[in-house]
Amino acid sequence: MRTWVRILLYSAFTCLVLAIGGAWLHKFGVTSFGVSSMLVLVGFALSVLVALITVGTLFVSVLRKQPYGLFTMFVAFVICFCLAGYAAILYNKSTSHPVAHNISTDLVDPPAFSQAILDLRGEMSNPVELDERKKELHQGAYDDIQPLVLNSSKDSAYATALALVRERGWEIVAQNEQEGTIEATATTFWFGYKDDVVVRVRESAAGDSATVDLHSVSRVGQTDLGKNAERIRDFLQDLSEEMGNS
Repeated sequence: MRTWVRILLYSAFTCLVLAIGGAWLHKFGVTSFGVSSMLVLVGFALSVLVALITVGTLFVSVLRKQPYGLFTMFVAFVICFCLAGYAAILYNKSTSHPVAHNISTDLVDPPAFSQAILDLRGEMSNPVELDERKKELHQGAYDDIQPLVLNSSKDSAYATALALVRERGWEIVAQNEQEGTIEATATTFWFGYKDDVVVRVRESAAGDSATVDLHSVSRVGQTDLGKNAERIRDFLQDLSEEMGNS
């Protein structure tokens, strides 16, 4: 029994290493997206199996009145339960969001990426163009992703937007105040996935308001689990609050 309990604990830690280590291997450029994703999925899948076996072992131990290793089994179960729970959250996101990785506030004339960003993305990255299929996925699921109209000058809106980009820690690749564009790369915490973002600020014909658009595209993966849309929503909400827009 003692040996079996230790095996359960070691197995739980193995699941933890696979799930977190797999993500960090990609984050630090050691493995490719495919290999990293596979390691994480294996870690999640094993965590479910180990959690079930741990519960079964705990049940048998209580029935046989052999309470050895109860705390150890509890630790193993908590580790696997947390991993399985996080996997369930990710699965829920994958099923509740369309298989999309390219989100823009403007589907007719989306903010364009410069060659500087395209060079960073490389040939193997997802395309940044919004074709008709991507627009269809966008519509309905992300109808709330719309341009933000501010009751301010273009210069003021641009300066505030630039400050918010820096505050978020996005890596600024290019900026052009005259054209009203800011291009940056946002990096996710766990996997280190890189999503490229372009902010565009345009002045109205009367010069009494400014329209802000965002275009956010993941470099890898068919689905972003709603991350790009979330990034745009949060940015525009913070920008609106900063500008005191009514």
